[in-house]
Amino acid sequence: MRGTGGFVAVVRLGTPVVALAAAALVIAAIVAAATVIRSVRALRDERRAHAAAGARAALRAAACRRVVEAARGSSHAVREAIALGVTELVPAVDVVLIYEESEGELRCETVRGERGAYFGGTRLALDGTSLAAHALSAGHRAVAAITAESARPAGAGVPTRSLLPGDAGTVAVPLRLDEGRRACVVASSRSPLRDADVELVVDLVEDAAPAYALAFEREDDRRRAEYDALTGLLAPRAFRRELARLVERARFSADPGLAVVFIDTDRFKQWNDVYGHACGDALLRALAGALHAVTAPGDLAARNGGDEFCLVFAGSGKAEAVERAETLRRRIAELDVASLRPRDAACAIRITASIGVAAFPADASTAGELLEAADGAMYHSKRTGRDGVSYVAPRGGFTRLGVPARRLESRAG
Repeated sequence: MRGTGGFVAVVRLGTPVVALAAAALVIAAIVAAATVIRSVRALRDERRAHAAAGARAALRAAACRRVVEAARGSSHAVREAIALGVTELVPAVDVVLIYEESEGELRCETVRGERGAYFGGTRLALDGTSLAAHALSAGHRAVAAITAESARPAGAGVPTRSLLPGDAGTVAVPLRLDEGRRACVVASSRSPLRDADVELVVDLVEDAAPAYALAFEREDDRRRAEYDALTGLLAPRAFRRELARLVERARFSADPGLAVVFIDTDRFKQWNDVYGHACGDALLRALAGALHAVTAPGDLAARNGGDEFCLVFAGSGKAEAVERAETLRRRIAELDVASLRPRDAACAIRITASIGVAAFPADASTAGELLEAADGAMYHSKRTGRDGVSYVAPRGGFTRLGVPARRLESRAG
């Protein structure tokens, strides 16, 4: 009994110890399991983070590739690629606007997102209180109106108003800071933007900035090749290319109204010699303005070289073209050339124009023949007293507008 009792006593005394040990084992097992679970979750979260980062990196790389490819086309294509990239990198952003400096203001040139459709073509003051103007004037890498991490704008004086009512996150990022060519990207969301979202937008815009500048340089090169730098009119090669295109289009049109007007400035060499090249350039710009005043949408205006110009009236028959050429002649004769010459000039040189008109298909069957016919008509005006309009006669030769044949014979003699 003692042995038994002693055994029982030992068991009774040991029961709490066993229980404690068992509990400790259970707790250790729970802790170990929790640690394993945390490790698994951490590993899973890490993998997800790596996957998300990889996906963002892939999206960013794809967006950059699109921007670079777009730079081969135009600045418009680059803007579209930037706007698409922003919405892909930050899905919360559903409005992207890109503003460019134009005539001393910021003009919205690109809109992505239906909610932003209202902003297309709108203008902002460069020195105004908008987020875009502030970002450009401050030269900040980015200006965020509202982010998830901070309800306050970044820096004193930053506008706090969101882009659209109900927006909770807006960021403006300068795309270009060159004077006269400034541009800014504005992205907005109905949900707050995290700082990481803002960084994604900033990084993409900064990556795109060189391609955007390159697209502008290429456009400038094309513009210099196609337009006369002094007058802004089409250059000769571009004009002939466009004329050939219009002639081919008119060839298959039911109403092929098309006329070429050739203009030569009377006494321009004398003006240039007496008053100097600066006054000559001023006169050429004034003449270009007179040409623009008589053109309509679809017409062409070009500087053919020196003091010669050409017009194409794309929707005019011959009679109407002659009337419009006469309107141009009067405009040129009435130009205020006194304001273009030196104040102390000893003499006043009168500026007029000798003009020739030829129509397709009545007077020519190709673009080259049309130019040649108009040029011949112009020389007829020059030979018969200048300051006039001549056109190709129905039976050949040329006729000067408003001058009887006998008077023409006396002038020619």
